[in-house]
Amino acid sequence: MTCPLQVPAVVIRRVTHEQLGGYHLKLVCAPEWELYKRIAVFYDWWYEPGSLARYRIHSHRQTDEDLSSGILATSIRQGIEISESYLPAEHRADITTQARSYNFNYCLIRAAIPLKTGNVMGTLRMLQEILKLDCSPQAIAKLFAWLNQDETAFLRDEIVAKLLVILGENIPTELKPPPIAIAA
Repeated sequence: MTCPLQVPAVVIRRVTHEQLGGYHLKLVCAPEWELYKRIAVFYDWWYEPGSLARYRIHSHRQTDEDLSSGILATSIRQGIEISESYLPAEHRADITTQARSYNFNYCLIRAAIPLKTGNVMGTLRMLQEILKLDCSPQAIAKLFAWLNQDETAFLRDEIVAKLLVILGENIPTELKPPPIAIAA
């Protein structure tokens, strides 16, 4: 459902890569999660909970850029869709539903990252992608609750403006703004 592992802490035998293939080329970021799922389906897996490797967090991490552009949400969704083809049939639907729900929440929380830097387009892209992950009534309610925060007021205005452009002349009468009289 999610990838709790850090790339520097994973050791994979070369023969595993040779037999299953490496990273999926379609995934721009987070390709390791899909690979780990594939390995777990076809091979035994060992998890050592102790810290055996370290890495540093710095200001030029690729993950930060992927979050700011919204592309991380796209790759997560694509990774879930790819893994559906090889997950065990009896567990596929349940695993996929849980992965979509978990990652909707994960990405919704992180949508604040591009928003804080003023990257409205990155935030909108992330919101579009998370709705492709999960558009259940519960997910929509969480999205509306998130949009109802004071910090997202200008984003709400941007979304409304985009919807009005998309709807054009097809705006329902009850949603049209009242006419403004201008005195000369």
